[in-house]
Amino acid sequence: MSSSQLDSNLAAALDLLRMGGILPVERRELVNGIQVRLSDGIRRCRFNFYYSSHKGFSIVQAGGNPELRTRIQQILEGREVNIPEEASRIGSDEAGKGDYLGPLTAAAVFGDEVSTARLIEMGVTDSKRLRDKTIRNLAGRIRSMNPASSFVVSVPPEEYNAEFRRLKAIGRNSLDLLALCHARAIGELFRRGFAPQLVVIDRFCPPKRIRHLLPAGSYVLDMPVQGESDPVVAAASILARDAYLEGLDRISEKLGIRAVPGAGSPTDAVARCFVEEYGENILETVAKLHFKNTCKVLNSPT
Repeated sequence: MSSSQLDSNLAAALDLLRMGGILPVERRELVNGIQVRLSDGIRRCRFNFYYSSHKGFSIVQAGGNPELRTRIQQILEGREVNIPEEASRIGSDEAGKGDYLGPLTAAAVFGDEVSTARLIEMGVTDSKRLRDKTIRNLAGRIRSMNPASSFVVSVPPEEYNAEFRRLKAIGRNSLDLLALCHARAIGELFRRGFAPQLVVIDRFCPPKRIRHLLPAGSYVLDMPVQGESDPVVAAASILARDAYLEGLDRISEKLGIRAVPGAGSPTDAVARCFVEEYGENILETVAKLHFKNTCKVLNSPT
């Protein structure tokens, strides 16, 4: 057990519960974890908190009022949290996760009350609602606000495939790879000296899958569904999508065939063009090989 990792993750969890009006009233050391008795002023219950390098940060109910246990579980899973709108935050989002061709990208953006207002003024919203031209334009404007306050991780297909195989060999999958990308982008902003009150990640997995990868600190971790409703997360979604489009452009320019987003029939048709021109091995450098598209591309007649 890593006591420092357990302590930092537990501190973040308790901060999140305090915002929901739930306070720790007793703490007891376990052989391999910590038990905390919690109360909302009327009801009480217990939770055990653990950390291991394999499972990361984990939380186990340990008795007490069932309604309070359910509410605490919801808060810690990011399904119930009331956070001040003016809280400084790092938001992160990804692109390319469901796209067969091109890289996987993740971006993180720091925002305070002033910079968040500027993002709203410039029309920042979920990148899925925007045309590519608008994304490119907004991405440049977001970066120009403060180049140090954003960071993008872009994993090209060849690197993606190698990392996916490594993770698969130890029982992990593509969501673990995505978690690593988010954590790297967020961690870089911490390294640059940004200390947010809140880290908001557009939900792609349960918080326990990524919490142990994130930097230590007293911030609250929130992973809402449709996190792009937060302007800072929306800004991250735009930067991630912009980086994904740049990755497609690099493939297109290098190989002379226009790479396209998506994972449907049009994408399969383009992938077959790559194979016809360069051979099957080219997919290693242009596509995410574990997608079902690979079998369709290689086994279907051209």
